[in-house]
Amino acid sequence: MEKIKLEEQLERIRQICDAHVHIGRSAGIYHTLHLNEIDSFIEKFHIEHMFLFPFELDIDDSNEKVGKLTIQNKKIHGLYWIQKDQIKRDSEILSKHIGEKYLGVKFHGSYEDLPITNEIYKPVLDVLNDKNAILLVHTGRFKDGDISSNTSYQHAVLVAKKYPKIKVIMAHLGGNDTSIVKKALDASKDIKNIWFETSGITTPFRVERAVEVIGPERILFGSDAPWCSFRSIYYSVEDSLLDEKIKSMIFYENFIKLLKL
Repeated sequence: MEKIKLEEQLERIRQICDAHVHIGRSAGIYHTLHLNEIDSFIEKFHIEHMFLFPFELDIDDSNEKVGKLTIQNKKIHGLYWIQKDQIKRDSEILSKHIGEKYLGVKFHGSYEDLPITNEIYKPVLDVLNDKNAILLVHTGRFKDGDISSNTSYQHAVLVAKKYPKIKVIMAHLGGNDTSIVKKALDASKDIKNIWFETSGITTPFRVERAVEVIGPERILFGSDAPWCSFRSIYYSVEDSLLDEKIKSMIFYENFIKLLKL
């Protein structure tokens, strides 16, 4: 029997929305998703919709490219990468263009060397709250998720409580490490404006645990491509013990409902 290509398997098995895709360059990897490769990426993995945002290099240029792609391609939903040195400008851009070029913000505390709860980001958070927009926060495993870490899930929890109209999404299921993922889920189970996405997660148990603690409705598939292998993250959900209906929610339906598409 002729071997079925992975792309054909994905097409036959799933409708896919991807909540975590980067464009541009990063100092951490050699892989880069260039502007002229976006359409082929979408086609290769049969992606129906996705969040697209910059890496940490060439941020201004990549933000502009994301905004243009959002207008040109209805499958692409842009998130704007904010920078602490130009928050006034960033908040003005977001106030003007959320709903047109961007649906919200991507924040990475490691590159900013600050947590999202720092007072400097208040103008941006006020805009996001006013616009009922999205805030996708990198949550990491540094310092075991302690509040002293700029990427602790605890900062995302505090923002979600203070700004109830912001749709806060924790990347990497709250911190990637199993013990931190459990803490982030427990802290968020009763906060309905918090979602989680699966990027960086290669252990199906962590996805199963997320469903067990907060239910399946607030979990999104995210690949973190091209930093992570799309296939490896895909199969962390596909190989889980979750039933087919829940997998479909994670891969597709929850994203559609979140964006009201």
